[in-house]
Amino acid sequence: MVHKIRLFIEKITGWTAVILMLTLVVLAFTQVILRNFFSLGFNAFEVLMRNAVLWIAFVGASLTTLRGKHISIDILPRFTKGKLKACLEWFLAATTSLICLFLAWLGIRFLSLEIELESVIAGVIPAWIIEIIIPIGFFLLAFCFPLRILDRKNDEQEAF
Repeated sequence: MVHKIRLFIEKITGWTAVILMLTLVVLAFTQVILRNFFSLGFNAFEVLMRNAVLWIAFVGASLTTLRGKHISIDILPRFTKGKLKACLEWFLAATTSLICLFLAWLGIRFLSLEIELESVIAGVIPAWIIEIIIPIGFFLLAFCFPLRILDRKNDEQEAF
Protein backbone atom coordinates (compact mmCIF):
# COMPACT_ATOMS: atom_id res chain seq x y z
CA MET A 1 0.00 0.00 0.00
CA VAL A 2 2.83 2.40 0.87
CA HIS A 3 4.47 1.64 -2.46
CA LYS A 4 1.27 2.53 -4.34
CA ILE A 5 0.93 5.81 -2.44
CA ARG A 6 4.55 6.70 -3.21
CA LEU A 7 4.13 5.85 -6.89
CA PHE A 8 0.91 7.90 -7.07
CA ILE A 9 2.57 10.95 -5.51
CA GLU A 10 5.59 10.46 -7.74
CA LYS A 11 3.39 10.32 -10.83
CA ILE A 12 1.44 13.46 -9.86
CA THR A 13 4.59 15.44 -9.03
CA GLY A 14 6.28 14.24 -12.22
CA TRP A 15 3.41 15.40 -14.41
CA THR A 16 3.19 18.67 -12.50
CA ALA A 17 6.90 19.26 -13.13
CA VAL A 18 6.47 18.54 -16.84
CA ILE A 19 3.50 20.91 -17.15
CA LEU A 20 5.32 23.65 -15.23
CA MET A 21 8.44 23.29 -17.37
CA LEU A 22 6.43 23.39 -20.59
CA THR A 23 4.58 26.47 -19.37
CA LEU A 24 7.85 28.12 -18.44
CA VAL A 25 9.36 27.38 -21.84
CA VAL A 26 6.28 28.67 -23.69
CA LEU A 27 6.20 31.88 -21.64
CA ALA A 28 9.93 32.48 -22.18
CA PHE A 29 9.70 31.74 -25.90
CA THR A 30 6.69 34.01 -26.28
CA GLN A 31 8.48 36.80 -24.43
CA VAL A 32 11.55 36.46 -26.69
CA ILE A 33 9.43 36.53 -29.85
CA LEU A 34 7.43 39.54 -28.66
CA ARG A 35 10.56 41.48 -27.73
CA ASN A 36 12.64 40.65 -30.81
CA PHE A 37 10.00 40.87 -33.53
CA PHE A 38 7.36 43.22 -32.13
CA SER A 39 9.43 45.35 -29.72
CA LEU A 40 7.08 44.69 -26.85
CA GLY A 41 6.92 42.40 -23.90
CA PHE A 42 4.81 41.68 -20.87
CA ASN A 43 6.31 42.27 -17.45
CA ALA A 44 3.67 39.91 -16.09
CA PHE A 45 5.28 37.03 -18.01
CA GLU A 46 8.58 37.56 -16.23
CA VAL A 47 6.91 37.70 -12.83
CA LEU A 48 4.97 34.52 -13.62
CA MET A 49 8.16 32.80 -14.80
CA ARG A 50 9.96 33.68 -11.56
CA ASN A 51 7.10 32.22 -9.56
CA ALA A 52 6.97 29.13 -11.79
CA VAL A 53 10.60 28.49 -10.83
CA LEU A 54 9.51 28.46 -7.18
CA TRP A 55 6.85 25.85 -8.00
CA ILE A 56 9.34 23.76 -9.98
CA ALA A 57 11.78 23.88 -7.07
CA PHE A 58 9.24 22.47 -4.61
CA VAL A 59 7.84 19.90 -7.02
CA GLY A 60 11.35 18.83 -7.99
CA ALA A 61 12.42 18.61 -4.34
CA SER A 62 9.54 16.28 -3.51
CA LEU A 63 10.20 14.19 -6.62
CA THR A 64 13.90 13.78 -5.84
CA THR A 65 13.10 12.99 -2.21
CA LEU A 66 10.66 10.27 -3.20
CA ARG A 67 13.28 8.75 -5.48
CA GLY A 68 16.04 9.09 -2.87
CA LYS A 69 18.13 11.26 -5.20
CA HIS A 70 18.25 14.36 -3.00
CA ILE A 71 21.46 15.83 -1.64
CA SER A 72 22.19 14.48 1.80
CA ILE A 73 24.99 14.80 4.29
CA ASP A 74 24.85 11.47 6.02
CA ILE A 75 28.25 10.22 7.08
CA LEU A 76 27.14 7.98 9.96
CA PRO A 77 24.61 5.83 8.05
CA ARG A 78 27.30 5.06 5.46
CA PHE A 79 29.50 3.44 8.10
CA THR A 80 26.81 1.59 10.02
CA LYS A 81 24.89 -1.57 9.27
CA GLY A 82 21.74 -3.36 10.37
CA LYS A 83 19.48 -1.96 13.04
CA LEU A 84 21.74 0.98 13.88
CA LYS A 85 21.65 2.12 10.26
CA ALA A 86 17.85 1.77 10.16
CA CYS A 87 17.52 3.76 13.40
CA LEU A 88 19.77 6.51 12.05
CA GLU A 89 17.80 6.68 8.80
CA TRP A 90 14.53 6.94 10.73
CA PHE A 91 15.99 9.61 13.00
CA LEU A 92 17.19 11.63 10.00
CA ALA A 93 13.84 11.25 8.22
CA ALA A 94 11.91 12.23 11.35
CA THR A 95 14.14 15.25 12.01
CA THR A 96 13.91 16.41 8.42
CA SER A 97 10.14 15.95 8.45
CA LEU A 98 9.82 18.01 11.63
CA ILE A 99 11.89 20.80 10.10
CA CYS A 100 9.72 20.71 6.97
CA LEU A 101 6.56 20.83 9.10
CA PHE A 102 7.92 23.86 10.94
CA LEU A 103 8.70 25.55 7.61
CA ALA A 104 5.20 24.69 6.36
CA TRP A 105 3.75 26.35 9.46
CA LEU A 106 5.86 29.44 8.74
CA GLY A 107 4.64 29.29 5.14
CA ILE A 108 1.03 29.31 6.36
CA ARG A 109 1.79 32.35 8.50
CA PHE A 110 3.39 34.03 5.48
CA LEU A 111 0.31 33.27 3.37
CA SER A 112 -1.98 34.72 6.00
CA LEU A 113 0.03 37.95 5.87
CA GLU A 114 -0.19 38.00 2.07
CA ILE A 115 -3.97 37.53 2.27
CA GLU A 116 -4.24 40.25 4.91
CA LEU A 117 -2.15 42.69 2.86
CA GLU A 118 -4.03 41.77 -0.33
CA SER A 119 -0.79 41.48 -2.30
CA VAL A 120 -1.03 40.84 -6.03
CA ILE A 121 1.34 39.31 -8.55
CA ALA A 122 1.45 40.48 -12.16
CA GLY A 123 -1.06 43.16 -11.26
CA VAL A 124 -4.11 40.89 -11.06
CA ILE A 125 -3.38 37.52 -9.41
CA PRO A 126 -3.64 37.42 -5.61
CA ALA A 127 -0.15 36.57 -4.36
CA TRP A 128 -1.35 33.86 -1.97
CA ILE A 129 -2.66 31.77 -4.89
CA ILE A 130 0.79 31.48 -6.41
CA GLU A 131 2.66 31.35 -3.09
CA ILE A 132 0.49 28.54 -1.72
CA ILE A 133 3.18 26.17 -2.99
CA ILE A 134 5.37 27.14 -0.03
CA PRO A 135 3.36 25.42 2.73
CA ILE A 136 2.09 22.70 0.38
CA GLY A 137 5.63 21.97 -0.80
CA PHE A 138 6.98 21.72 2.74
CA PHE A 139 4.05 19.52 3.83
CA LEU A 140 4.70 17.27 0.85
CA LEU A 141 8.40 17.06 1.72
CA ALA A 142 7.56 16.29 5.35
CA PHE A 143 5.45 13.39 4.08
CA CYS A 144 7.97 12.18 1.47
CA PHE A 145 10.94 11.54 3.77
CA PRO A 146 9.27 8.90 5.98
CA LEU A 147 7.28 7.55 3.02
CA ARG A 148 10.49 6.75 1.16
CA ILE A 149 11.92 4.94 4.22
CA LEU A 150 8.68 2.98 4.69
CA ASP A 151 8.58 2.01 1.03
CA ARG A 152 12.20 0.86 1.09
CA LYS A 153 11.41 -1.25 4.16
CA ASN A 154 8.48 -2.86 2.31
CA ASP A 155 10.75 -3.58 -0.69
CA GLU A 156 13.31 -5.25 1.61
CA GLN A 157 10.62 -7.40 3.28
CA GLU A 158 9.20 -8.51 -0.07
CA ALA A 159 12.67 -9.56 -1.22
CA PHE A 160 12.87 -12.22 1.51
